[in-house]
Amino acid sequence: MCAMRLTGYADKFGVHPGETIKFYVNCDGPSEFKAEVVQMIHGDTNPRGPGFIERPIETKATGTYKGRKQIIHGGSYGYVEDKPQLHVDSFTLQCWIWPTTPKTHPRYWKHGAQGLVTKWMSGQGYGKGYGLFINDQGCLELRINEHKVTTNVPIRDHAWHFVAASYDAATGEVVLYHEPQVVYALDPTIEPVKANIKTKIIHTPAPVALGAYVDRIDDDPLAKSALPSGVWFSGKYNGKIDSPRICNRALNRFEIEQMKAGAQPGLTERRNSGPTGALSEAIVAAWDFWDGIDTIVAKDNGPYRFDAKLVNCPTRALTGYNWCGQNFDWKYAKTEYGAIHFHDDDVDNARWQVDVEWDVPAEGIKSRFYALKVTTAEGDEDYIPFWVVPKIGKEQSKIAVMVPTISYMAYANEHVACNAGGAELFVYRVPIMQHQNMFLAEHREYGGSIYDTHTDGSGICLSSRLRPILSIRPKYDHFLAQAPWQYPADLHLIYWLETMGYEYDVITDEDVTYDGVARLENYNVVITGSHPEHNSGTQLDALHNYTQRGGRLMYMGADAWYWVHSFHPAYEGIGRGVVTEMRRCESGIRTWRAEPGEYYHQGTGELGGMWRFRGRSLYSVAGVGMTNEGFDVSTYYSRTPDSMDPRVAWAFEGISYDEPIGNFGLVGGGCAGLELDIVDVTLGSPPHTLAVATSAGRHTEAYLLVMEDFGFNQQGLDGTTHPRVRGDIAFHETPNGGACFAFSSIAFCGSLPWNNGKNNVSTLVGNVLNRFMMDGPLPPPPADAVKHRGRADYESPALTPAT
Repeated sequence: MCAMRLTGYADKFGVHPGETIKFYVNCDGPSEFKAEVVQMIHGDTNPRGPGFIERPIETKATGTYKGRKQIIHGGSYGYVEDKPQLHVDSFTLQCWIWPTTPKTHPRYWKHGAQGLVTKWMSGQGYGKGYGLFINDQGCLELRINEHKVTTNVPIRDHAWHFVAASYDAATGEVVLYHEPQVVYALDPTIEPVKANIKTKIIHTPAPVALGAYVDRIDDDPLAKSALPSGVWFSGKYNGKIDSPRICNRALNRFEIEQMKAGAQPGLTERRNSGPTGALSEAIVAAWDFWDGIDTIVAKDNGPYRFDAKLVNCPTRALTGYNWCGQNFDWKYAKTEYGAIHFHDDDVDNARWQVDVEWDVPAEGIKSRFYALKVTTAEGDEDYIPFWVVPKIGKEQSKIAVMVPTISYMAYANEHVACNAGGAELFVYRVPIMQHQNMFLAEHREYGGSIYDTHTDGSGICLSSRLRPILSIRPKYDHFLAQAPWQYPADLHLIYWLETMGYEYDVITDEDVTYDGVARLENYNVVITGSHPEHNSGTQLDALHNYTQRGGRLMYMGADAWYWVHSFHPAYEGIGRGVVTEMRRCESGIRTWRAEPGEYYHQGTGELGGMWRFRGRSLYSVAGVGMTNEGFDVSTYYSRTPDSMDPRVAWAFEGISYDEPIGNFGLVGGGCAGLELDIVDVTLGSPPHTLAVATSAGRHTEAYLLVMEDFGFNQQGLDGTTHPRVRGDIAFHETPNGGACFAFSSIAFCGSLPWNNGKNNVSTLVGNVLNRFMMDGPLPPPPADAVKHRGRADYESPALTPAT
């Protein structure tokens, strides 16, 4: 067991001066905890660097607070509050299912029956109500009060089945149907199961549940974070459900078939309507999951409009039982996308109670990296990161650091270190676990990252920030780098800015996504984090518009502008950027891949995958694009002849031509490592881009070319042989006196703190920043630099001989 007795999160990432930020803390055991706001300076505990640095901030939030345990009710489901029409005597339940874990393996983390369509509560030792289930043996089961009727036929996983059950209270007759959509040659015939149960359904206040059932209803404080509050749901289902129905009498088989089409009210002779006459009067609920795919509501098109609230954001825009394989965009074939995939480890909002609030001063507070530090007398500790972001028009500096919060969300609570079978081969060593990794492995209700798979093996494509994200913590080393990654790695840059005495503001991906170029245009220079891999389209629009208008961009990392992300619009009512979505499609570095027909986002309807395959070149933003990755050791850069061009020679003042750049650092021992970008005009680098330094020829066999850069597998794709397995530091001008400088390595910022910032990486970055932060347009290039250029005029620095 790995105990983390303090965990927490904030209601927002970025807070403006004059606003309030709220913090939610789980204090599991200790009676109280201490809270204080700290400015984060350096989060790396590597003894070769400056060490961990925080700066306490005097605030009214500082104090000792009563501790309380708070839990996350993980797993997605839909529910409809109790209604009189649901208190049926007889009934028919039906739906299509595509289960992914119908039978629980002994090593699986959670066991038990799974609810499909239920209004059943387990109660104190016996059940009350009615419902359709998959039992713990993987067979279809009907429950009426304490009675259970099962087919005793295992349900095939990852396959569509039509299931239904009817109960006639007058006769006691039960009929249970299990009909696989595809029947193979040697499959036994599954006959309807008939039984007789003379009982009266005991109705309770339990809601109808889709993809779960109700365990109990009480006023336990831990149930406050359930939805609805006080209702404990259990039996979270793994798999797709399509077209669930409830009718208030026992239908015959032909009527059940008619009900597959749903309610479809409004009978005329000019439209295809649903059931008529007596059958239409039997309808209690007919949910059509294809209706409202971009919402978190399951639409009921039946007479009572019992729309179901979807909890923990199950995955939508997925192919249904009737998908014909011709339309791949759900917006043009909605009725073929009537499936919702529920998972027992989905989470969209921890829904905890507020413990600490801080009213951020309207004046006198700097825009910086902050955290709420929570501790106990027994030695427990956690940091809840947030950022103070100036309002538009009230910028505090000429420099903006753009925090890659979308990427933080993409990597949030990653389980790859514990769950990936090939992790050792990937990183060329045995991964070293942090206590966060072990805790998350035991607490799947905290949710995973978009690099993980759900417990049923399907890919996680949605990530929420309204939960403790234990991977964005200072002192955290990622298993890939065995060094800081994402948030703590970006603190390398923050330490350098603070040490060098620069004044800067902090903004986030979220701010740029929602505010556009207005969020950027008042800054002379925008500095990225070390790994802004995941991006929204509006964010990339804003960066393009900014640089085209004369803004300057310093790209401090690598593997940026790679994956298409969007924020789910259904959560706008509780804040900006609450849930982000990404689908891994037919190319790119993928720990999982989306199923055919499931490439389009459920929230915005846009095509997922890589920006490269949306016609938006990675190389077009900062002049470079990601080509390779490796996780054993980092190396250094050497200057190229391009670095002596008068257009850029100023950046290397104080650095001799033959001097290795960054043959030191806190991430792999050098500044060129982990993931690397190169210049390539054939893929979108502006033709006047200068590759001013390169790491060509210095990488190990652990560094491999990305799969989107080759058509078939072959030998010679690693860092010892392939010319594209390298990093290029690059520079190019943009219109109106703007420019981009790309350092093209995730490990690069890890060299900035070396020797307290007294090193040639620091010199290079300082030269660039000092020039880019100047008012007015940059000095124009020499007249002879303005000329026509084509792809054939470019020569790779890996092939250009040094002079």
